[in-house]
Amino acid sequence: MSTTRGFRGSVRRCLRILLAAVFPAMLCTLPAAAQDTTSVEPKIKAEGAFAALVVTDLEASLQWYESNLNMRVVKRGRSPRVAATTVVLSGHNFFVELIHYDNPAPTKPPQDDRQALENGVVKVGMILNQPDFDSLWKYLHNRAVNFVGDGGIFSDKEMGVRSFIVRDNSANLLQFFARIR
Repeated sequence: MSTTRGFRGSVRRCLRILLAAVFPAMLCTLPAAAQDTTSVEPKIKAEGAFAALVVTDLEASLQWYESNLNMRVVKRGRSPRVAATTVVLSGHNFFVELIHYDNPAPTKPPQDDRQALENGVVKVGMILNQPDFDSLWKYLHNRAVNFVGDGGIFSDKEMGVRSFIVRDNSANLLQFFARIR
């Protein structure tokens, strides 16, 4: 099996798992997880998707996403948190962030779907309409959810979104977006 075929299979498997398991689970369990019955649960209607993936060959990954998913580069730069180059690509109602670490640790091919997720997916997210985004941010703050950074909402002009990131109880990163209008 060629490296490219193996890479494509891994990406397809990760995206399939992400779309089949993570997003429906997030949509179904977030409101149900509320313990404070006095707070108003926000309505969540996703308008798009986001995934951040660690890649071993950034240029080959860019070519794959551009040619196979018709995505275009929105921005490219250095990560402010870790020694890595990041590229954000945009498709129809979804973003993919490719992360290439400067000195990646050697990796073994994943033996199962769980390992594939641990090795490849960094964070997942969804794009919400503006009222739902604001309602969710307030709701999560009131519930003292673990926010990444200072817990504020930040803007990304290149992507045209406002965003915040939370960490779930298993340390998974969940990022929520609303388009800047």
